Amino acid sequence: MEKLFIVGCPRSGTTMVQQALNRHSQIAIPPETKFFFSFFGQCRQCQAGHIERLNADLNIHLPGPAKRINSVADGRAFYDLIARHYLERVAKRDVVYFGDKTPEHTGQVSRIRKLFPTAKILVLYRDGRDVALSLTKVPWMSPDLYVNFSVWLYYSRVVRQLKNAADPNVFVARYEDIVTDPEAAFRQILEFLGLRYEPAVAHEYGNREGVPEREFAWKWRALEKITTDRIGVFRQELSPSQIELLERLGKDTLPALGYPLLTDGNKALSLGFLMKLSFHMSKLLSRIPWDSLVNEVLGRSLWCRGQRHSSNRSSMANSGKEHHLKNAPVNAAVLA
Repeated sequence: MEKLFIVGCPRSGTTMVQQALNRHSQIAIPPETKFFFSFFGQCRQCQAGHIERLNADLNIHLPGPAKRINSVADGRAFYDLIARHYLERVAKRDVVYFGDKTPEHTGQVSRIRKLFPTAKILVLYRDGRDVALSLTKVPWMSPDLYVNFSVWLYYSRVVRQLKNAADPNVFVARYEDIVTDPEAAFRQILEFLGLRYEPAVAHEYGNREGVPEREFAWKWRALEKITTDRIGVFRQELSPSQIELLERLGKDTLPALGYPLLTDGNKALSLGFLMKLSFHMSKLLSRIPWDSLVNEVLGRSLWCRGQRHSSNRSSMANSGKEHHLKNAPVNAAVLA
């Protein structure tokens, strides 16, 4: 069975594309596995806790591994086990691609390649001004617009690297292009996957498969028909001064990804603004275990939190909000 990984900054249309591709007869994409970010290479205690989350979110019954999953062979085998259990549960026949939509995997492509050298990587990106605004409305991110834009800047750096890599197994798509002409966009994506186009992909509704109940509050739009309603929302909801500050932060990255500035973006940021940004960034990072940051930076965990906080792990794993604080894609913010 072929593997497909959908990556990109949160709120860039990754769930929308997951839902659309799930409507294809030969693709199955479960809820986020976070396999390469929160499971593979972690300590056994962390892996056991993560399996509990996978069993709950995917509604499957994975057994606990007999040993730590750390080698390429063991990682590949256990990932395939997840796929088999999920496909048996959804009873979807003729599946060619088992997909995985996890934003945190954006910085884990090299690890993905070690296990699955020929996996297809679908990279999504969106206007950072809309992304930052959208991130302020989810419970697991900072309410600070500029912190969220800094997170987008990190993801965009990785996206640009993947976009410039000229890898035949990587396809980069822009959110705005997808929602403007869904049929044309998904024809290209399915051609990249070597699959025939099916109209339901571009034109039907989602079916809740792939979205756990605890995430529905901020992912419900992805189950609706694809529209252009969310393009450029920042123009209506942000003030001119907020837009100006965002564009000063992203004066190079926004145009590089095809998003023209509404201001000149050249005015220097004040020391007071930078100090305030650092303060709010530190507040966000203080909620995230240091090993998650190490994993984002180095692509591996040096010492898992389970080795230090094993007594608290079970209760934390059962809380949707706490789960997102531990595994949220804001771990990348330190690199922005």
